[in-house]
Amino acid sequence: MPHWRWRHERSSDGHSDTFRYWDTIEYPHVQALPMPRLTRAESQARTRRHLLDAAAVVFARVGFHAASIEEVADEASYTKGAVYSNFTSKEELFLAVLETRLLTQVEFFRRLAEQAQAQPGQDLAALLPRLDDTDEVWCLLEFEFWLYALRNPPIRDRVAALYRQYRSELAPLAVPYASANLTPEEVVAASIALYHGLTLQRHSDPAAIRPDLVSRILRTLATHSLLGDGAHRAGQRAAPIPPRSAPGADSTRRRTPA
Repeated sequence: MPHWRWRHERSSDGHSDTFRYWDTIEYPHVQALPMPRLTRAESQARTRRHLLDAAAVVFARVGFHAASIEEVADEASYTKGAVYSNFTSKEELFLAVLETRLLTQVEFFRRLAEQAQAQPGQDLAALLPRLDDTDEVWCLLEFEFWLYALRNPPIRDRVAALYRQYRSELAPLAVPYASANLTPEEVVAASIALYHGLTLQRHSDPAAIRPDLVSRILRTLATHSLLGDGAHRAGQRAAPIPPRSAPGADSTRRRTPA
């Protein structure tokens, strides 16, 4: 392979100099180190990842109903048989893509919570994605598949199980926004509905929905939760929330860790 080489030359006055030059001569006897062979399990896992990535692209491009196994195979540069050896149907393939996406979102929100904890005076709600940063294509795709699942009980049960796990994983992050009348799991469920519903509304009428609406709603929940818990511990009724411009209003809005 071409690479830098050093050359020593002696000038006519007896001095010795060293030069670096780019050697473009090919040396057949020099071979690159062979890559380690993958085990069967590693090869299967890699194929599955490639198929899931390709399926996500195809589903986002044409939708669930219009997508085909052949198109996914072409996108991944695999055979149709390779797809069916990993997934028994297009529904199974989409469910696997959905599960992968939900797991990725859980990790994303956990990182946001860690970032909020590491920054004094910061909270998770302020770091949440704005509605103009959400993936509108995937939102529409989820709605398309939800409608399909509602008409197919076995698929509906699989989707419900995935979202049940999703809410369970995110519930610990929602504790600061919960209260005696609102569990963390319910906060997560409401947040999912807010993101999907408001994304659709903003998709059709961008001027009608402010991009930070979800964050503002969650911060309001957190404020009510803190005031309500304090009143409950004191055996008193929760005091009205002071207006934002009132003197000392910020002192009542205690920041909470995500």
